[in-house]
Amino acid sequence: MKRFRFRLESILDIRNRAEEEIKKELAKKNGEIIAARRRHEGMCRALESFFAEEKEHRLRVLDLMALRLSVSYHQQLKSDAEEALRAVQQLGKEKDAIRQRLAQARKETRVLEILKEKRLSEWKKEYKAEEQKFVDDVSQKGYIRRIRTASRADA
Repeated sequence: MKRFRFRLESILDIRNRAEEEIKKELAKKNGEIIAARRRHEGMCRALESFFAEEKEHRLRVLDLMALRLSVSYHQQLKSDAEEALRAVQQLGKEKDAIRQRLAQARKETRVLEILKEKRLSEWKKEYKAEEQKFVDDVSQKGYIRRIRTASRADA
């Protein structure tokens, strides 16, 4: 009997490779999200430390120009922190879209894997049946040979 061959193996390989590419893309997006979160957290810490320093500074020195610059810098830090937060949220949405693509790719791959397992199971069943048929045939020929040998010995 011929060895097992799954006709859709090349398609299964292509789908597996596509799934791996999506996994790599998801890992890359996770890295981008981590970096964006770190940027946002850094900006938030900078904003908090600036606010604390500025609070101390205002108690000691009252300079209109310095106050104006600190307010402007505070607004810029706050704007940058909000921008970083929006970037994290946007990357999260992109990550969710990639996850959905990965889930769909996984389903498509799994369908072919199940089909392959089913065909392999059928092939094994046929192989065992053919093997049993061969064993039965050999046994039958051996039995016939023994009977003939015994009948010649009796004659």
